[in-house]
Amino acid sequence: MDTPGAPAPTAAPGPGRKELKIVIVGDGGCGKTSLLMVYSQGSFPEHYAPSVFEKYTARVTVGSKEVTLNLYDTAGQEDYDRLRPLSYQNTHLVLICYDVMNPTSYDNVLIKWFPEVTHFCRGTPTVLIGCKTDLRKDKEQLRKLRAAQLEPITYMQVGQGPLLYPTPLPGAQVLGHSYGQKASQAFDLCIWGALMALGGLKPTGF
Repeated sequence: MDTPGAPAPTAAPGPGRKELKIVIVGDGGCGKTSLLMVYSQGSFPEHYAPSVFEKYTARVTVGSKEVTLNLYDTAGQEDYDRLRPLSYQNTHLVLICYDVMNPTSYDNVLIKWFPEVTHFCRGTPTVLIGCKTDLRKDKEQLRKLRAAQLEPITYMQVGQGPLLYPTPLPGAQVLGHSYGQKASQAFDLCIWGALMALGGLKPTGF
């Protein structure tokens, strides 16, 4: 297991990289698995089933590069806190997800997820993703939130722009924030940012 605060081991980037390992983390039930399934398989899961550790694969073209994405879904429940760090080894990009209809899941981004990612993947490019934005107009969901004197997380609460989200902890390399975008748009931001950070893509290459 990695030493606290030490960089996570990664392969030398180089211009010819054809694979990216992307790990997605966040509270259980925040929408991680749905995001990955919609992006990699084009389908939305009919029923919620907590993930333990699942791998999805997608192939995309970025600029002139053919890139294979190895997408690792992780369990957000506390029962897996000791196992989850095993998935961080050799990671090129971390996606931290939260549910915009669950303020606690957003609070946990700073309380739990950024500290964990910084601890095990220091310096690894990171993107924050707000999930379930389609439920902001769901009357029943809004009623439940307001009954608890809560409101959905808004874009303005998180940051002033998709690439201006402040780095909350030393060692965190936050590339951006995706809120209300389609899965494909969110991953476009992620892949572009990761390749830029790894030196495998020029600014005009996407």
